[in-house]
Amino acid sequence: KMRQRKARRRRLKICFVFFLIIALITLAVMCFTVFFPIKRINVSGSEIYTKSEIVKASKLTTDDKLFAISQKKVEQNIRESLPYIDSVKLKRNLPDAVVISVEDAKEYSCFKIGEEYFVVSENGYVLCSKSECPQNVFEVITSGVNCEIGKAVEYSNESQAELVENLSKLLGNKEIKINSIDVSNVINITVKVEDKFTVNLGTNEYLEQKIAHLSGMIDSIGERVGDINLSMWTPENSQGSFVEKQS
Repeated sequence: KMRQRKARRRRLKICFVFFLIIALITLAVMCFTVFFPIKRINVSGSEIYTKSEIVKASKLTTDDKLFAISQKKVEQNIRESLPYIDSVKLKRNLPDAVVISVEDAKEYSCFKIGEEYFVVSENGYVLCSKSECPQNVFEVITSGVNCEIGKAVEYSNESQAELVENLSKLLGNKEIKINSIDVSNVINITVKVEDKFTVNLGTNEYLEQKIAHLSGMIDSIGERVGDINLSMWTPENSQGSFVEKQS
């Protein structure tokens, strides 16, 4: 009899756990399909686009449920329709509100494909195309990229993508104005800076030290214009050369 009572209690516990799991699954499904319909959509953060433009681009409607919406999908929808949005954050406020917080993108660099310049944000998303290179951005020259407005730049060579990112950060940290970065030949990396210097960096070895040396050379050269060669720079041979261009 003791064994029978224990077996009965065990079966009851199993049944209880089983029905509890079913109840939780049912509740979860209902949260996604029945409960918490969206009634309010609030937007903040953009000085370029209006609230109605962002809500329309998000494709959120009152037919959606609060816990069924996807952050990734909403961000993708907004980026593709409104390319000058740099970041999107989604917050659910129970019981019926969604808050979309965005940041506007700033033009950072560009790529020339054919006769067009594709302007890109610092996070690597294509903002627009123009017939001329904008004054406030630097040109990136690589062995090949694919640019589609509203989407991230796709490099044919990922090592070049990493190189461009690294160089732009190093130069930015030294407050050196960038005019162009050419990584199409990885053993002959070239940058144009400060509207007056063409710099040969050679390979990607010792880049941080080369940029630090470049910063010092720029200060010492002053207002002169010309070519700087740091391609042979090593810790053992920490020399750079400058050839002034005659006006």
